[in-house]
Amino acid sequence: MTGILDLPEEILINIFGLLPPSDLKTVMLVSKQWTLMGETLTLWTWATTVTLKYKDDLQKLKFKRLKNQLKKIKVTNWFESSSSILKQSTAVRPEELFKALLPITTLTSIEGLTDDSSNDLGSISFTDFTDHPDLSVIDPELFASVLSRLNYLSFNTINPSPSQYEALLSSISQKDSHVKKLVFGFHRIFAPPDVFAAAVSNVEDCDLGTCCVPSQDMQALCVAVAENQGQMKILNVFRAFLGSIDPAILATAISMLESARIYQGSDLLSKEQIAAILRKAGGDGSKLKKLDIIMREEQKEELDQELLRQAGQKIGAVKWTPVQVNLADLTEHLL
Repeated sequence: MTGILDLPEEILINIFGLLPPSDLKTVMLVSKQWTLMGETLTLWTWATTVTLKYKDDLQKLKFKRLKNQLKKIKVTNWFESSSSILKQSTAVRPEELFKALLPITTLTSIEGLTDDSSNDLGSISFTDFTDHPDLSVIDPELFASVLSRLNYLSFNTINPSPSQYEALLSSISQKDSHVKKLVFGFHRIFAPPDVFAAAVSNVEDCDLGTCCVPSQDMQALCVAVAENQGQMKILNVFRAFLGSIDPAILATAISMLESARIYQGSDLLSKEQIAAILRKAGGDGSKLKKLDIIMREEQKEELDQELLRQAGQKIGAVKWTPVQVNLADLTEHLL
């Protein structure tokens, strides 16, 4: 009499494919042969997320079936130096996790590091730093190699050291970077202007937050975007110094975007810069679909209404927003 063990491997694999995940894991314990068949990649297309509760769970990342399809890691027990010795002994250490993730090139998210859980105030993001693990002990190159594979990064949540910062921006500037959205938050820039510009222009969506971006960095970024060196589509600016940038370069860079939001802070745009932006935005070569400039009342009075009308006809969404920022909240986070 023919039993299930006598069936061809192809038939057994098809049967395994009909099982729910818990049963699939169980049948793999029957024998070495079934373990090998159970590792067939087509059986695990649903396994795109792994939850790590303890450091021993890092062994899951060595499974061959996960290396080509794992998308998301969820860590529920990060190592904290302030925790008890008992808790530390079972917690997931960031440096060990990053080493285990290095061979996995399909990863797009590490929950707690890449989720945008901050409170937004315009383009300002207020984040509770205590909710995130300390990544400062990770080697800069390892740090950059793993994080540049993710879709979303916030410097507030990863809180890099200066050496990690520059290594990460250098990695994001490469063509094989997977980062689509980059949020700077309150962090200073620890990288040369050309590295900063190459990285930022290579993401689709960048929010500079309250990061105080020097004029030389913004100059390099505007040149890179104007020359269409990257793939940026969306840019939010809050404390960047734009006033010294040549109007033609600034206007060309903004016209290459799909959406631009500029909060001027203390470094006001000149009348010539605003006119150049509107003129370029209303031109045939503009890609802009949305333009929002938060300006002061005296600047509004200087607006060329005809240029504004032409830009509005082309874009369909030109917005001049009055300053509305809670300065008490802002000062608290900047100090």
